[in-house]
Amino acid sequence: MALFPARGAGQFPRIRRQPGQTAMRIPLLGLLLAASAACNAARAGECPSQAGLRSHGVPGAVIVSLAGQRTAVSACGLADTARRRPMSGRTVFQAASLSKPVVSLIALKLAGQKRLDLDKPLAGYLHGPYRHDRRPLGDSPQWDSDADPRLAKVTARMVLSHRSGLPNWAFGEPLRFVADPGTRWNYSGEGFAYLAAALEAIAGQPLQPLADAQVFRPLGMRDSSFVWRDAYAGRVATGYDKRGHAIDTARFRRPIAAASLYTTPADYAKFVRALLLAAPGTALALERQRQTVVDAKYALGWGLGVGIETRPDGDCAFHHGINEGFQSFFMACPGSGRGVLWFTNSDRGLELAPAMLEAYVPGKHPLLGWPVLRP
Repeated sequence: MALFPARGAGQFPRIRRQPGQTAMRIPLLGLLLAASAACNAARAGECPSQAGLRSHGVPGAVIVSLAGQRTAVSACGLADTARRRPMSGRTVFQAASLSKPVVSLIALKLAGQKRLDLDKPLAGYLHGPYRHDRRPLGDSPQWDSDADPRLAKVTARMVLSHRSGLPNWAFGEPLRFVADPGTRWNYSGEGFAYLAAALEAIAGQPLQPLADAQVFRPLGMRDSSFVWRDAYAGRVATGYDKRGHAIDTARFRRPIAAASLYTTPADYAKFVRALLLAAPGTALALERQRQTVVDAKYALGWGLGVGIETRPDGDCAFHHGINEGFQSFFMACPGSGRGVLWFTNSDRGLELAPAMLEAYVPGKHPLLGWPVLRP
């Protein structure tokens, strides 16, 4: 099955600076990241180095390696180059599309509680027609109602596996289907917006308190939120584009299910570790269950909220995150008990994928050929 175009795939729409704001050219640090399994022994607080070095123009990164119950955090470079503020495991990042696995877990938990049927159309849970927000970054929504009858066929399972037929984003325009529901794979942020509306209707509460109750408190993720907290101000990373310009990123004041999560590497590692170690039959284990093959050339499939790479020692769950100025990635391999996640404050953060996967999840990774991971 053909993939969507690689450029911008899964990416949150570009947020332009306000008139009068200027960009600052920042001298980038070259992060020296190993492309060798010898880096597996890097201790917490150290950046991988030596064997097969490759330098990338990335100001800073935080890498978390997981091996069973053990977690090691390595903070590299700077969260803000102008202020010379270093990275740490408590640096706050925009997690971008790493929001989606969290929302997926909410849906699967509600399904386990018999409050959501994954194969029932989501329209049946709403208290009226679905309203699409054309302006999710604004202070107030700009609603339109989608009258396309195909919306009544979209289920939670379709959304979680990106087979809803909805587009990635429809900002400033009506919501239009790109395919009939259930017929093909198409990465969709709008699908998660639709799912979130149904979850909020089922639970009778907004997304943020719902996430607190179903995910963040149970996993001890105290630093994670779908909306901006003023307490983040002293710890948030500054984002940088590929040329090294600091980016004046927007603050998410309203939750966007597919893209607005704020978190720290130490916090999100709790989610990835739970996904890695999930017992069969649990909501997190269901998230890893393959639902569709996306592209066999890259051993790529999709589960109920995460991507799946097929490997000889068992499937690995993964997800990428791309917001302007921030790129992130995780992979969790239950068969080997190993995993890794990294957060960067750069539009070049996914360029680290070959070195990171070879260092922390050794072996062949056909997924590395996927255009999304080759920005």
